[in-house]
Formats: sequence, C-alpha cells, structure tokens
Amino acid sequence: MLGYKQVTIIVENKLDTGNLIQTIREHFKAHYKIEPELAEYKEQFTEAKNKIHFLYLSDSHVKEFLKNNFRNNLNIAILPNETSLDTIKKYSISKDIYEAIEDGMNDSLKSKDELLLCNGDVVFKKVSIGNVGTLGKSFEHSWFTNIKNFFNNLKNIKYTSVTIQTAEEKIIKTASSGILVLEDYTTVGLLPNVKESSFHDGRLNAFIIAPLSLFSYIYYLIVIFLYHRYSLTHLPKNIGFISTSKLKITSNQPFDFTLDSALLSAKEIDFEIVTTDINIHFGKLLKEFVSADKVAEKQVKDEVRIAYLPHGEINNLLIEGNIPLFKKASDEDIKETLISIKESSKLNNIFISLMIISTLLATVGIFQNSIPTVVGAMILAPLMSPIVSLAMGITRDAKGLINDSIKTLLFGIASALFFSAIVAVFMPLNVMTEQISSRLNPNVLDLLVAVFSGVAGAYAASKDQVAKSVAGVAIAVALVPPLAVSGIGIGWFDIEIIYGSFLLFLTNLFGVTVAASLTFIVLGFAPIHRAKKGLAYSTVLLAIVTIPLIISFYSLVLQSNDYAKLSGIEEITIGNKKVEINILSIKSSSSKKSIIELEVMSKSHLNDDEFQKIKEILEHNLQKQVTMEVIPKIVF
Repeated sequence: MLGYKQVTIIVENKLDTGNLIQTIREHFKAHYKIEPELAEYKEQFTEAKNKIHFLYLSDSHVKEFLKNNFRNNLNIAILPNETSLDTIKKYSISKDIYEAIEDGMNDSLKSKDELLLCNGDVVFKKVSIGNVGTLGKSFEHSWFTNIKNFFNNLKNIKYTSVTIQTAEEKIIKTASSGILVLEDYTTVGLLPNVKESSFHDGRLNAFIIAPLSLFSYIYYLIVIFLYHRYSLTHLPKNIGFISTSKLKITSNQPFDFTLDSALLSAKEIDFEIVTTDINIHFGKLLKEFVSADKVAEKQVKDEVRIAYLPHGEINNLLIEGNIPLFKKASDEDIKETLISIKESSKLNNIFISLMIISTLLATVGIFQNSIPTVVGAMILAPLMSPIVSLAMGITRDAKGLINDSIKTLLFGIASALFFSAIVAVFMPLNVMTEQISSRLNPNVLDLLVAVFSGVAGAYAASKDQVAKSVAGVAIAVALVPPLAVSGIGIGWFDIEIIYGSFLLFLTNLFGVTVAASLTFIVLGFAPIHRAKKGLAYSTVLLAIVTIPLIISFYSLVLQSNDYAKLSGIEEITIGNKKVEINILSIKSSSSKKSIIELEVMSKSHLNDDEFQKIKEILEHNLQKQVTMEVIPKIVF
C-alpha cells in the first residue's frame, strides 16, 4: 500500500550529494510520480501524515537525527549506504537501495520506533561496561581467536563496585567484571539458542558478569568463548540478568564503557527505553514484529535474576583483587554445615552402640563369608561421620573439631579391633574366607575408591538435598570390615592378616580425609591457606601409606600379565601322559618370580621329573622363575 504523496531525502550536506542521490530522485519520479525534496539532518522537520523522510546518513548522523526528533510524529525510512551498517542491521534494511525504497513506501512495514538511550544518546547495538569478553558479539571467530581471547580475558580479570537501580527502584549493590546492556538480545546474536525476540517489548536487557571465583570465571569464559551453549533460561550462574524499562548504574570511580563503537567514561550511566513518536519502516525480515500498537500493549515489569551475584565479604574480596581460587560458601551454608558436622564429631551413646553392633555384624558376616551381611554392617557403621568432621576441622584449622573427631575415631577403631578380636578368639572356626583374603592386599585402586568416597562424603555433608547418599558412601569406602579383619588377625595372632587389613583401613582413612578436605576447600568453606598445615600432615601420611599400595598394585599388574600368558596352557603331554593344567591363582608376582597355585589332573601319578617338566613349561611362558603349589588329581 502506497500512502505517501511527498518524499524528502535527508542527507548530511545538500551541496555534496553525488550522482547516487540524483539517480534515487529519478527513480522516485519514474516509479512513484513524486519529486523528492532534499534536506539536511540538522534542519527542523514538521509533522505530515502523507510525507515520508528517507535518511541517507551515516550511523552517527542517524542517531543524532533520531535523538533530536524522536518526539516528532515523522514517517521515516532508511536508505542503505556503506556508513550506515549498524542502522541497516538494527532495522533489518535491505542492502539493495531500490528494495529499501520499496519497503519505505510500504505502509504495512511501518511501526512506532523504540530506542535505547544511554545518558541521552541513542544505542543501536549495545553498551559494554568493563570486560564482557565476546558476550554480545557474533560467533564467527575461529577457534584460535576464541582461545586467544579466552586467555587475554583470564589475564585481565578485574572487578568494579557498582550500584544498580531498576525502574521499580530495586537497588542492587555488587561487584562486577563486566555489564552488557542492549535492547534486543537476539538481533545482536547474543543468545544463539533463543528463538524468541525481545524486539520492541518495552524493556532493556542487562547481563551482569560476576564470577565468584577464578574457577567460576574460567567456566564462564569457556561457555562464552568456546561453546556458546547457553540461553536466556539457562544462563551460566556467573551472569545476572535484569530486564526493565529504566536502569541506573553508578560507581565510586569512573568506569570505562563502550557505546556501540564509541569509547566513553562516567561514574553514572542512565539507561532508558523510550517509545518514540516516529513511525519507521522496517525491513521485511521484521515484518512479523511490526505493529503500530505492539509497544503500547506491553505492560513492562522488572525481571531481576541476581541470586548468584557477589555480596558481603566476597564482594569486598573481588573488588580488592583477592579473587579466590574456588567459590566461597555463604555464611549461612558454613554455619548450618558446621553445626551438623560438630554434632557428628562428638562421641555419644548412639555412635558407641552403632560401632559395636556394626563390628559384631561385620565379623560374623566375614566368618560366614556373606556379602549381604557385610554390606549391612557397612551401612550401620558410623565411622564416616567423624572422618568427614576431621576433614572439615583440617580445612578450617578448627582445633576443637579436630580433637573431638580424633577422639571419636580412636574409640571407634579400638572398639572395632577389640570386639572383632573377642569374636575371633571364641569362634571355633579358623578358616581363611574370601571376605578375609579380599582385604589383605590393598592397592592403588582401593585408594581411588577412598578418594572418590571422600569427595562424595564431604559433598553430602554440605548439601542437605544429597544427605541420603551417605549410606552409599559408607558402602563404597567400607571402613568397618577391614578393622574387623584386623581384629580377627589379632585374635588369631596372624601378623600378615593384621598388616594387610589395617593397611586397607589406613588407606581408606587418609584417602577420605584428604579428599574430603580438598572438597570442602573447593566448595568454599575455607581458603586453602587456612588448611595448609593440616593438609600437609594428612598428605604426608597418605603418601607413606601409598608406597606399599603402589608396590601391591604393581604386583597385581604383573599377576594380570601372568594370567594372560598362561591362559593358553590347558593340556600338555609329558612322555605318553596327557596332563590337564588348571591355574587356580597367582598368589604373588614380581619381575623375576611368581608363586602359582595350580591343579594338575592326569590318569596316573606324576613323578618329580614330570612335575619339573610342568614347571619348565610355565617358566618358559612367563620368562621368569616359578614356584608351584600343586593340587594333584587322578582321573579314572
């Protein structure tokens, strides 16, 4: 629909228009029977219903024109040129000048304009305060450029104290490394996973970047620079979001910011979304959003998502440049967790009862060789609580908590050894069950189980919503069964059993303690320098325990290799005798020697020379000395 009878082409200088303007004027004469007038952008313009103004200006002069005339009821269209790229993008104008003219003469593409003002100046793209990285930029950079920008931003991280006030006068005081403010978060490609548009919804959108630790900042940079996998409903927790019609950002010191491509500095920045009286013709790509009444129908309410922005003590740390390696837990979280953990560290009747019952149950289950019984003892065992309490005491250098935890642990260990030894003395059975033998050769894999269990135990202790997982942690780390086996060794006066099983318990104890302490540090319950001394002692003890574990693990690897080399030996012929070989176990293995338990089946007795022949075959396959423990069987 063509409803305009008059056309004005607004240029920067009427005396220097060039041949293109003349061509455009001829185009209007030929196609629309209209003789366009020429005017300069600084002139005064009057309202006229049947008149349209085509702007042939640079981005900066388009902004100036809109700033001076946004309260005038003018009909506006854009003529594209090389100096108006931001204008073309904002209004989705065709780069073909004749198609742009056609859109400008089409009433169905006309709508009231909405502008974002920053300290009274028009913003087409965005305002960047501080360091926002690539947030709000296009995602066409190469991986090399993104990685380079990643490390540059990591190197230059800096926080500024800011006070933010919304249209509804909600005041937020926080520290921020960067703030991005824009009108439409989709037209700039900020949120690639959002299909909806915030076009002309009466709001501006502010993204507040405020990671609470160095690791949080690294996570933010990875998401922003490398993956770009985020949306408005799933922003990284490092980013706060405010959507409002007005916004004021102030600081004690002037901060630098960028308005589109202009570098500026101020202590106070006022943002406002204004619905103009200007009727502007958009490009066809925005046709679905164009409506004369669209903006008027909107009821603008503040949307504020700032739950993870820094405040309190961490706010001051960030501003001073003391950025913690890990996120600091809130004062409330620390208080609630410490209350719970202090209770767990104390020796009481419940702990004593559960310790005795779980030890007796574990000891009987070990003699019975019953896995379900032993698992039940693991669940009942209360030892995990004082170990986690000890880890928290080490983390926060809390001597009272450490002393209470050690006292409770020592009682638990002593009671487990005592009651399991008593059961072993009076038990008429003296059989090496699988439940005993499986706990005599701990290795590095057992240490890894302890470490992961320590992480899980500390996490469960600090999070109420996962507290039910403590039972699973107790099953995984199995603290009481090794002590019960050590008690059985004491009752039998067997040094080998005592050594192997107690080494397994110490592996669990130190592995859980160190891992839980590190987890509490990561969760922000204390800075790492506070836990340095306690962690050092625990780590040294863990390192000492790890030495025999590594040796044992190396032996386990050699045993595995020996099994693989002997897997093909099932039947051999010695003289005229056929002999079946069944490898029962490889009891120990080193680089020079292996002790092998095997079953030898034949139709007649074998003499020493024939057994020696079997030994030679095994040594040939393993390429090392073999000691055989033979169980001979005669097959009739």
